[in-house]
Formats: sequence, structure tokens, C-alpha cells
Amino acid sequence: MKRRWVLALITANLVGLGALILLWPNFMISPGPLAGAHAELGADCFACHVPFRGAAAQQCVSCHAVATIGLLTTKGVKLTSSVSKVAFHQQLKTQDCLSCHTGHEGSALALGHRHSFSHALLLPAAGAKCEACHTQPDTAVHRGMSGNCGQCHSQDGWKPAHFDHTRIFLLEGPHATPCVTCHINNDTSRYTCYGCHEHQPDAIRAKHVREGIPNFDNCVQCHRSTRGEHDERGSGERQDDD
Repeated sequence: MKRRWVLALITANLVGLGALILLWPNFMISPGPLAGAHAELGADCFACHVPFRGAAAQQCVSCHAVATIGLLTTKGVKLTSSVSKVAFHQQLKTQDCLSCHTGHEGSALALGHRHSFSHALLLPAAGAKCEACHTQPDTAVHRGMSGNCGQCHSQDGWKPAHFDHTRIFLLEGPHATPCVTCHINNDTSRYTCYGCHEHQPDAIRAKHVREGIPNFDNCVQCHRSTRGEHDERGSGERQDDD
């Protein structure tokens, strides 16, 4: 008899708990208040959650159309440049919204599974277009440059940054000089060899003509070190480092 009463009590508690969850799920099982614009959903848990399966990406895209994320609000209003996010969601390998986002705030349970954005989530073609998401810094080093950010930066982080100058020209001996010696006004998008020693346009052109090299416009194509004319790469034959 006592066992029946215990089972009955347990059953009654479970039924009562189930009823409370169904009637007031936002109080019973919600991991925290809804964040941002989701707050207007109120107690409509099934706007984002599938019964017995939790939040699901297909629920997200029922309001957030993938093609317009970062471009339009869910109501179709165009996002202004001051509030819009970069439209890169269209270039993700998979649409797994919950891997980065949660509709709740302030809860370790809700935030514990989130991951930081990774470039590995992007399709290869999109991952190579840094300028599509990142604004070029207005610094002396970056001014005038375009594309090929990977020659200095990696997708793991903005810093540390490194450029292997030896792939273009070896800075040794008398060429271990300040950048402005070759990059006038710190414009690293272009360089000049003229202005040092015999490096004057007319003299250099005459010398190359005598060597049988009538046309040239890129000194480091052949000269990549202080060895100059004694370097076989300076004889007029281009030798790639790769």
C-alpha cells in the first residue's frame, strides 16, 4: 500500500511539473530573457524551438531569410551602413545558426555552447576576399595597397602580422635602409630604385641597353639582392624564388 502511495505521489508531481512546463515554459525551462529584437516574441517558445528537439536553424531562417541577412531586417527594411552587419551569411558552408547565435542572454547555459566566428565556416572563395568584410586601415603601410592581405596576415588573427620581404628583395648590406628610401612617402604599393649611387634613369637604361636588355620596368624582377650584376638573377634572366 505504501509503495502505491509513493508511486502515486511521484506520478502526480511529474504530471504537475509537465503541466507547469507546458503552461509557463518561459519560467520553467527558459535559460534567460530573450535578447534584443527576439524579446517581442514573449512566451512564444515554439517560434524558435521544435518540440522535444530544442532550437533549430530551420526556425531561424523562417524569419531571417539567408539571402537578406545583413542587408534587410526581418520586416524587409534596408539596413543602413551605421547599423548593418557585414553580409557574409550567404557565403557560409552550412547554415548552422545555433553554432554562433542564441536567442537568450545572460545565461551560462545558453552561452556555453556558442563558438567564436571562424573563417573556416566560409566558402573558400569568400574566405579569400578579405576586403568584403574588413575595411583597409588608413595607415602608411596599408595606404595604396589592395588585395592579397594574406602576404602579411593570417585568418587566425589580425596580429601578429608578417611580410617576408626576402621574397621580393633581400634587405641586406646597403639596402638595409628605412622603408622611405625605396617607398616614397611610405607608399608601400610602389617603389623606386632611382636616387641612390648610379641609379639614375638615363644611366641605368644605357647600361642595360649595352647588356642587350632594351626593355625593363621592374628592377626586382632580376635584381633581388645586393649581389647586383654579379648575381645570375641580375644578368637579365628572371629566376623565380618559388
